Amino acid sequence: MSKEYLSIPCPACGRRIYLNSHGYQCEACMFHIKNYICNRRIAKHEAESIVMGKRIILDGFSSNAGEVFSSIPVIRGHTVMLDNTVAFLPNHGRIVVRARYFVCENSNGRGSFRVQRMYNGHSVTADEVVDLIRHGKVCFESYDEKGNKNISMLLLSGKCMSVSFWDSKKRGDIPRCPHSKET
Repeated sequence: MSKEYLSIPCPACGRRIYLNSHGYQCEACMFHIKNYICNRRIAKHEAESIVMGKRIILDGFSSNAGEVFSSIPVIRGHTVMLDNTVAFLPNHGRIVVRARYFVCENSNGRGSFRVQRMYNGHSVTADEVVDLIRHGKVCFESYDEKGNKNISMLLLSGKCMSVSFWDSKKRGDIPRCPHSKET
């Protein structure tokens, strides 16, 4: 029998990672990714993305209490842990990924930061949320009801941390937002 290997080398030592009954294991060191994390199977292509260090959002994890959640698998030492933190905003709190939104977990009650994870057929990534926070806007391709591509944008109001959606086909020129940060 031949072993099945990931196409990406081990991030710890550079050797090959193979699939075994427990998950994905480096052939030379202690690095591994479990087959199942929080009751969710990790597919081979997902394991490869994790090993490459990509911040991918995976859905369908569940706690022992049965709560379903989304998270970002990250490499910690020789294994993979889940971290739903996308960014941290001083005076506002952590921006975290949820099943349908990115939201601000804050203790002081200020701000209304909430971004849908899907806009007109486009899945918003963790990196796009970070760009939105840093630059006050993020552009992406989306689709209209007929399947035509258009340019869409999320705009962040720096004053109250509210997010608005702009679509090129429906709203024309890029709006001037007095509260958004300029790049």
